[in-house]
Amino acid sequence: MSTFVKSNLTAPISGNYVEVGQGGGKIKRAQIFEAKEGTELPELKAYTIKLLHKGKEKSVERQHQWKLIK
Repeated sequence: MSTFVKSNLTAPISGNYVEVGQGGGKIKRAQIFEAKEGTELPELKAYTIKLLHKGKEKSVERQHQWKLIK
C-alpha cells in the first residue's frame, strides 16, 4: 500500500518521498525528498486548471502531494 502525504505535513515514516499528481500519478521533473520520521515535508505549490464542460468554463485548484518510495 502506498503512503500519500500532503505538503507541509510531517513524514509518518522515514524514507524517500517523490512528488506525484493529485491522484497519485507520475509527473515530469518530480522532486525527491529524503525525510526522517517526524520531519516536515516541503511545500508544493498549488496550481489552477480550467475545465470546459457543456460550454461553461470552470477553474479548479489542484495540489501535488508526496508519495513514499523505498
